[in-house]
Amino acid sequence: MTILFGTLGWRPQSLMPSIKSTAELERVAFYHSSHEKSRTARAKVMDFCNTLGIPATAVELSDAFNLLEIARRIREDVVKARTGSPTSVRFNIAGGTRLMSSAALLVCILEGIPTTYVHDETYEEIQLPLLKMNYAERLSAKQREILAYLVAHREKPMTETGLAKALGVHKSTMNHHVHQLRARGVVEVVPNPKDSRAHWVRAAPAADLLVG
Repeated sequence: MTILFGTLGWRPQSLMPSIKSTAELERVAFYHSSHEKSRTARAKVMDFCNTLGIPATAVELSDAFNLLEIARRIREDVVKARTGSPTSVRFNIAGGTRLMSSAALLVCILEGIPTTYVHDETYEEIQLPLLKMNYAERLSAKQREILAYLVAHREKPMTETGLAKALGVHKSTMNHHVHQLRARGVVEVVPNPKDSRAHWVRAAPAADLLVG
């Protein structure tokens, strides 16, 4: 069985071809803005799914231009759909604001999801050449643990020494992990404005998408 996720703009035709072509379709979940034209398109997609007897869920995004918040919401839903289930997932990113589509594409890259675009004029499905790998798996289990801790404690400045104590890791080992995480661009090391000899370690702005 397969769950089809999608982003929807003003044209229901951008999502319908994927609904038709998905084999063993279990349900559809799609995201749209609060624009009246998007709501009209939503109603048509819901009617289409109802005609086919396919359960569908529409999520209206209050801010269709907040890339990180949209990505967090979509990723949470994808992870939930996959948890404890053999169900596969695919994604249609043919509609919505550019930032909605970008957020969906980001999630597909992070989660290794087969991704489809529907041509604006021909409505032909085009498979996007994304690698089917989970981007977060490029981090080791310990690196993900460190990153998750930094994400959960964003409001608390943290030194390498403090981070090592908090996670029960030797100082030199923590230094190695921080160096690797910094090289991957998921943590930042910044000077302590009150002590030039010390540095703070913090998660990069979008790093929580790797540990969500």
